[in-house]
Amino acid sequence: MKLFGVHENIEKVWARGEKNPYHFGVPFIWYSNNLVSAFINHLILYERMTGDTRYHGFMLENRDWLLGRSPWGVSAFVGIPVEGGNIPLYPHSPPADITGKPITGGINDGPVYTSIFSQLKGLRLTREDKYAPFQSDLAVYHDDLEDYSTNEPTLDGTA
Repeated sequence: MKLFGVHENIEKVWARGEKNPYHFGVPFIWYSNNLVSAFINHLILYERMTGDTRYHGFMLENRDWLLGRSPWGVSAFVGIPVEGGNIPLYPHSPPADITGKPITGGINDGPVYTSIFSQLKGLRLTREDKYAPFQSDLAVYHDDLEDYSTNEPTLDGTA
């Protein structure tokens, strides 16, 4: 089955992912984890509609990115995995912070280009950056209540 443009779009993400050891192929823009989640769904549907399984491993690598296979080694999901995993502890969610009730299962925005982060207004980190050794000139992620660009649980991505 030939799906107009679908294969070509998968190939573009694949080509970008081939340039790094994590095979991360979406851009580091706001909601990058949403893009990964959407891409996984895209690959699942492509595989089911065409029977073409050549991207299955790539889909799993994207899933693994969300579960913590990244330079920061942190899950994209608040509270998942529950025991012993490196999870966001301080998501940008004032209601959760005030009530002390976690947003278990919420997917955070994800890393952004350092150039985006450095231009944000009113953003300050409230604690020492435990991921400082893993930040780069390319992209950053912070587990901090005040980092609304990388650590805010998103409704659309979580859905």
